[in-house]
Amino acid sequence: MKAAKVIIACKVFADELQYVLQDAEGVEIIWIDAALHADLPRLEQELTGALATLGEIQEDVRVFLGVGCHPDLVELADKFGVPLTRVKNCLEAFLGNKVRELEQDRTMLMTPGWIRAWPGIMASMGWDEVDVRINLGRYQRILLLEPGLNPLNDEEILTFFDLVQVPIEVEPLELHHFRSTLTELLDGPKPSRKEKEFVESNEVQ
Repeated sequence: MKAAKVIIACKVFADELQYVLQDAEGVEIIWIDAALHADLPRLEQELTGALATLGEIQEDVRVFLGVGCHPDLVELADKFGVPLTRVKNCLEAFLGNKVRELEQDRTMLMTPGWIRAWPGIMASMGWDEVDVRINLGRYQRILLLEPGLNPLNDEEILTFFDLVQVPIEVEPLELHHFRSTLTELLDGPKPSRKEKEFVESNEVQ
């Protein structure tokens, strides 16, 4: 029996998305590795492959990535006739417009998921410790937004600080906005079969 809805989501949301969906029935998640944000051709390849495969077997597919994660993401979602969350990035999914307020005074915002994904991001970009410190050196602090679901332990925080050499402060993260962002995506209308057939017929031409 196929799921009622399938979400293609960035793995940076893993803990938060599974927590918010724990009482939902009939929702399946297909994960996209967070490190692919540093490799746009591979990100497009993974998304296109997942959308093409799911389009053959599943009518109700949603994409839960930020529209700023790939320059052609909106076009790609429209091509396959699937709804896409309209937030710019994962931080806006968590915080909405509050992002700009918290990023003042050269503050970089991160979540536990991003810190845990950092080694993969470095590998994708070909960065070493020096590259990381050069690129993050303009920040005065890193504000770790912690929802408390799978907290970073002291060793993980210290290891990341040793890498970036930027002071890390921790602030609790409520998931109210994240939940509403997800609800809006899931409750929005799915493309009708007629719309999907129109997209497919245009692709053939």
